Amino acid sequence: MAPLFPPIDPDGPRFARFGRIPLRLLLPNLVTLLALCLGLTAVRMAVEDRFELALAGIVIAAILDGVDGRLARALKGTSRFGAELDSLADFVNFGCAPALILYMWGLDAVGSIGWIAALLFAICAALRLARFNVMLDDPNRPAFAADFFTGVPAPAGAIAVLLPVYLDLLGMPHGTVADALALIYTLA
Repeated sequence: MAPLFPPIDPDGPRFARFGRIPLRLLLPNLVTLLALCLGLTAVRMAVEDRFELALAGIVIAAILDGVDGRLARALKGTSRFGAELDSLADFVNFGCAPALILYMWGLDAVGSIGWIAALLFAICAALRLARFNVMLDDPNRPAFAADFFTGVPAPAGAIAVLLPVYLDLLGMPHGTVADALALIYTLA
């Protein structure tokens, strides 16, 4: 009888197509995955009403987001896969996670309007990141666009939208007025 789980042969024909992947290509992607884990953990912390840890997760993810691209360029390990993984992590970390954190913190108090505000923030983050990815491959983009960043970076937008949560942690009263201000701030 054949074993249920046959031994894995890394030099066998099944793994021949993969070859060896150099560390310089893996390291930036591992930093991106660590940032993604922090963003997802931030959502969990918000579910558990541990908003200080949720904010810390987003801030550390923002720092790692700044490190992964620089690390890839320094190691000459940039790849299309890395760029797409970074964009996906940015959507989760700076689009979905802040929207969910803000909703769980106080936008849920205003019902469906709060949920719509959270959805709009996440959707706008997705559209902005998709537009950025498409512009990278645009042969007709102006020469100056290669040297300058257009718009608000996703981490900065996330930190800005989470400002009401941070102010609440500092002792600003959290109630109907604060929730309404957070709603207006998110939609603006």
